[in-house]
Amino acid sequence: MTFIEQRRHERVSVDLHVYWGWTYDCPLQGRIISLSEGGYFLRTEQGAPRGTPVFIKFWLPEQKTLCGEVRYHLERWGVGAEFKGLSPEETAALTALVEHYRVNQ
Repeated sequence: MTFIEQRRHERVSVDLHVYWGWTYDCPLQGRIISLSEGGYFLRTEQGAPRGTPVFIKFWLPEQKTLCGEVRYHLERWGVGAEFKGLSPEETAALTALVEHYRVNQ
């Protein structure tokens, strides 16, 4: 089964500037190009093995730092990550953001 077939949530195309990193302080800048309630694809040339924690900082509408876990890495393209440990409020805000992009595509 492919990663796409394993997804529980439909992704939407986005172009979101985020701060991110392998640690909570998110010292790097990048772009999320695909987003769902369950995860995202981060455009970066940096890779990491499956299971590596990855953090993103962006606005939902206030600034949040969300934790995820690398699910796969595409060489010189980016990493796909699954969100982990979201609060109900973070989940609701993320769902609203995804729905906004879904309606406006």
